Order: sequence, then structure tokens, then C-alpha cells
Amino acid sequence: TGAPYLCAMLSEGTRRAQLLHDQAGQDQGSGGAAGGDTDTLGRVQDQLGAVQNVMRQNVDQMLTNIEHAQTLETSSAELSSNARAFQSAGRRVRKQMWWQNLKMKLYLGAAITAALLLILWWAGAFSGGGGGGGGLPPLSKEMEDK
Repeated sequence: TGAPYLCAMLSEGTRRAQLLHDQAGQDQGSGGAAGGDTDTLGRVQDQLGAVQNVMRQNVDQMLTNIEHAQTLETSSAELSSNARAFQSAGRRVRKQMWWQNLKMKLYLGAAITAALLLILWWAGAFSGGGGGGGGLPPLSKEMEDK
């Protein structure tokens, strides 16, 4: 975006230098002091060359900066895309882990409930109450006597 502007400035500087050169040549042709004009013309041309070199370096640097900016923009877009993908993958893994944790808690709760029911059944809690004997037989005759 800045390169065409700089190239236009370089062209404008070249055009102005050419006008100065033409004016100096006309002054020489009209009978002015040839030695002084030649020195002036040489200085102007040297200054013009220096300005052109600086402007060329500036244009080259600007083009390099543009390339670096485009590279940074591409990298930034890729990082943004990767960040969105990472975020969605993180959400998916978090949901999977939540469901896995819930299942584990349900399995543990079912195992504890089954163990509790087994212990209560073994203790005779489900024998119907009433004391009419419908529970488990005693372990030995001695236990019955007591």
C-alpha cells in the first residue's frame, strides 16, 4: 500500500532533478559563467544521486516491512484458528471427563447400595419382622440354648 506512494515520490524527485538539470543547461547555453554553473550542476547531480539512493533504500525497507507485516498477519490468523480449535477440543474433553466422573460415581453408589442390601439381608432385616422365625437358622445348637 505504501510502495506506490514511495515510487511516485521517487519519480517526482527525479522529474524535479531533471528540471534543475535542464535549467542549468539552459543557463550554460545562454552565456552564463560556465565554471560556476558546472560546479553547481555537479553538486546538484551529486545531491540528486544521494537523495535517489536514500529514497531507493527507503522503498526497499518499506517493501521488506510490508512483507514482514503480511507474514505476521498470516501467523496471527493461524494462531487464532488454532486457539479456537484448542478451545473447542478443551470443551469436548471437559464434557467427556464430566460424564466419565458421573458414571464412576453412579457405579460406586450402586456397589455401596448392593453391599448394604447384602449385609442387611444377611442380618435378617428382610425376614418379615414378627419374630416368627423365617430368618436364617442358627449357626449351632449352643446358640439356640442361649
